[in-house]
Amino acid sequence: MSSETEISWINNRIADLFYLLHLFITIFCAFMWIGPYEWMWWGVFILYGLTEICWFIRDGYCILTDMERKFRKIPRADNPLGQNYIKRILNQFLKLDIEPVLASKIAKTWGITGWFVASLRIFIL
Repeated sequence: MSSETEISWINNRIADLFYLLHLFITIFCAFMWIGPYEWMWWGVFILYGLTEICWFIRDGYCILTDMERKFRKIPRADNPLGQNYIKRILNQFLKLDIEPVLASKIAKTWGITGWFVASLRIFIL
């Protein structure tokens, strides 16, 4: 019996919800700092700030990836680069297969840049 058939339909749907929530937060933080409304900037400020705190507290592991994997019964990666969500979505949507270290650097650099710009727009401009 394959591991796919051992996972219930409901567990897969719950995992899908975690995946979609993760995708929403990722896209929101990646682009909403560019938007014209203050609520967008606050959203990036809060969501990406919480993301960095979560990564720090959890030694680089993402709680949303861990929850998705738990419901799909996929073991946790040995290190945070092994669960690299950005690498996964770049591969899924753009067919780009990049190294996990590069994907992590892109995510961090883009995220911090967006957070910094959102912060400037909220508190200074």
